[in-house]
Amino acid sequence: MKPHVAQVGHHVGGKFGVEDIGGAAGRAGGGDHPTGLALDFMVDTATGNSVAEYVLANRKAFGVTYVIWRQRYNDGSGWSVMEDRGSPTANHMDHVHVSFQANATVKVTC
Repeated sequence: MKPHVAQVGHHVGGKFGVEDIGGAAGRAGGGDHPTGLALDFMVDTATGNSVAEYVLANRKAFGVTYVIWRQRYNDGSGWSVMEDRGSPTANHMDHVHVSFQANATVKVTC
């Protein structure tokens, strides 16, 4: 996991009490997880709504490229509905996915 990604993960996890945060481990294929540029915050709906809203509100400061939550995608221009991927986890119903810029400079505290 890239240092700036870990920094944001630690900050957001601490702010919202999220202890189950996934990164690059055990990930194959495409996407941002294998390169250390994505996090999954495993949450209930209320916490996920708050996490997604907070990350999007701070996306420039955090170096976020996009968020996926509850089968919707948002790159800062509003939510778009995604296709059905076949399961609650694949549809991001149980976790907020956050992808990051490769070379972001992030300064957050916990």
